[in-house]
Amino acid sequence: MEALEWIVPFPHKAAIGRSHVDLTRCRIQGAQAATTAVTALRAALAPAPGPLVVEVRIDAGAELPPEGYALTAGETGVVIAGADPAGAFYGAQTLLALVAAPCDEHRACVPESDIRDWPDLPLRGTIEGFYGTPWTHAERMEHLRFSARHKLNAYVYAPKDDPFHRERWREPYPEAELARLGELVAEAAAQHVRFVFALSPGLSMVYSDPAERAALRAKAEQVWDVGVREFALLFDDIPPELRHLPDREAFGTEEGASARAHAAVCRDLADRFLAPRGAARPLTMVPTDYAGTGRTAYRDRLSAELPQDVLVWWTGSDVVVGEITAYDMTAAAAAYGHRVALWDNFPVNDFDFSRVFLGPLVGRATELDGVPLEGITANPMVEAAASRLALTTVADYAWHLAAYDPARSHERAVRLLPGAAELLPLVEACSSWPPGDDQSPALTALCAAALEGEPTERLRAELTRLAGLPTDVPGPFAEELAPWVSAAKDMAAAALAALDLLTETAAAPAGSRAAEVERALERAEAHEANVLRRVIPPFVRAVLDRPVTSSFATSSPRGPGRSR
Repeated sequence: MEALEWIVPFPHKAAIGRSHVDLTRCRIQGAQAATTAVTALRAALAPAPGPLVVEVRIDAGAELPPEGYALTAGETGVVIAGADPAGAFYGAQTLLALVAAPCDEHRACVPESDIRDWPDLPLRGTIEGFYGTPWTHAERMEHLRFSARHKLNAYVYAPKDDPFHRERWREPYPEAELARLGELVAEAAAQHVRFVFALSPGLSMVYSDPAERAALRAKAEQVWDVGVREFALLFDDIPPELRHLPDREAFGTEEGASARAHAAVCRDLADRFLAPRGAARPLTMVPTDYAGTGRTAYRDRLSAELPQDVLVWWTGSDVVVGEITAYDMTAAAAAYGHRVALWDNFPVNDFDFSRVFLGPLVGRATELDGVPLEGITANPMVEAAASRLALTTVADYAWHLAAYDPARSHERAVRLLPGAAELLPLVEACSSWPPGDDQSPALTALCAAALEGEPTERLRAELTRLAGLPTDVPGPFAEELAPWVSAAKDMAAAALAALDLLTETAAAPAGSRAAEVERALERAEAHEANVLRRVIPPFVRAVLDRPVTSSFATSSPRGPGRSR
């Protein structure tokens, strides 16, 4: 397999030779500014004294965009030249990805290589912004390391069910929680991931009250003291109009007046907290009116009063979408009067915890020249490890837009994520997007064909794969997906039982067989986890609704009966 297939995201320019550079014994050295890259290489390669040198440099004159790098590997050694420290770090990640590619000859080696690479989007990251059980501290730490491997450069801390983020935003974090935030900030810095701390005060804040604004600044100061340097204010999922009398008196009661209040709070935090501390990055905000592309009264007021350097998050033409075009992005930026970043509600599942979304990012525009889009932050699922499959493809998209191919990216992601290949039938069954689409067009077509009397070998083969999913795959990916594995096995078993009934392969009388199919379907539908619930039960019921004849295989087929 070509070594480039192990690099995600896929590089812009790369030439790979046939010979290999043995890194079993090598020295790793680099400039002081490239310490994080050198540290990552030494930790992974366990260098030993030898003639070959892996050198990491910072070369601001290399004519590379920010975060870009050049990597050359040959018989004289390996050189990584980064446009900046982040670029050097990403060059090291690419080298480690090449080392991970299988080789029968060496314990650690890379092919002869000449790679020149850089990101297309400045902002490439994730936002833990879902409703439901927040990720654990360990999951967040591992997510930061995952982000580094795939060149995602931002993580936004915004779990809706962290009470100190939303419900109790005024209250300082308890000491233990604050210490954990500090650990996340430190780990993010080591992995070249921007740690963005978000607060969501809109449920209760009196925007015009100086004491409330002071409380917001005090909360920001608490996390500033443990290293947070980038902030966001979220005004999503709150009533659209002002509820407190002082705010209505201060900002008015006309439609969209809440935008004036939100802009004022953003301006206060930027002017009175970020600016005096010399914060390097401006504030980011989520408006209440965060989906859609047209002008509204809220957006008109926000455009006029929000500081121009504030970045606006936006979710697309709707909250959860299948397609986002370049026109959508351009129109949204015009409507807000600000540069926008895409808060992509993918692969989030907080609107339906019974489902997991394990497929690739699809439907996102790749021709973005001149489009005022800062980047993408994907909102993952409650299941942190399972989210990595989809997030790997998000990283692939954001880094190299023109090369992004969802199917190919998904194949690479499955190969790289431990446990995904072993559970591939489940991954395929849970890969549809957007959520309202057919859960499996391929299986739906095979089921329909079977009901029409066409050959059933392919359908039986696919169902047998699903029924045979292993239950002993190690690792967090498989552990999180255990309920869906169990549901998939029972769903496939019900479909196979129905298929037997349809083709009259069972030896028992038809009435007895039908009762067995009913019981199998009942077991399948008892699971809370949703695997093919809109595909298999309608098929099984259609089989059960067929008239009993001496031969199901030759009876006139009827359409689905009690499907739901």
